[in-house]
This record gives sequence, structure tokens and C-alpha cells, in this order.
Amino acid sequence: MDLLFRKQTKVSLAQVLEDARQITNEEMKKPKYKNYRGPDVFVKIKVKVQPDDSPPVEAELKASILETFLLLPGVVVRVKYDPRHPEDVELDDEPQTILDRNPQLKKQPDE
Repeated sequence: MDLLFRKQTKVSLAQVLEDARQITNEEMKKPKYKNYRGPDVFVKIKVKVQPDDSPPVEAELKASILETFLLLPGVVVRVKYDPRHPEDVELDDEPQTILDRNPQLKKQPDE
């Protein structure tokens, strides 16, 4: 396989800039989802990717609606992307890891 056509992937942290729950709720109000039985539904959420070797860049994170419950503004997640197209990223994180990295998501006990 020619190296020019091989997909390159980098991993980086990104800060969520939009409320993914709200985006998902709006998407699911569309009539086509009333009795939906198709493939997984994805939404795009604005994030700020923070690569190690270049300045931060705003991008659109593609995430399944099943993954959006933790994607609130300010949350930091791990993403993967092609460095030639850093504006399009995919979630590359597990829910427990997101919770561990973002203590603000955990319910605080009443004092």
C-alpha cells in the first residue's frame, strides 16, 4: 500500500464547547426518529483540540448519541483525528475514563 494513501491517526485531548445532550435532544425530535430502527445515530459537537505539537484548533467531534450523556461544556475527552484534517475528530474515550478525568461530572455528596 502506498504511504501517501495510508490514513494517519493522532490522539489528543479536546475540550467540549457545546452541550451534547441538548444537541442530541434536538436531533431526536426530528420526525425520522419516531420509529427509528436504523444504524447508530451520530451528532457533531464543537470541541477545541489541543495537540501536543501545534496550536489548539476548533473542530467537530463525531459521537454516537449513546456517548453524548457525558459531553458537556468544559469536559475534556480524548479524540483521534487525521492530522491532515484536524477539523474532524472522533471520540476515542471510555465513559469511566471521562469521569475520572473530569471530577466536575461526579455528583458531590451533600455537606
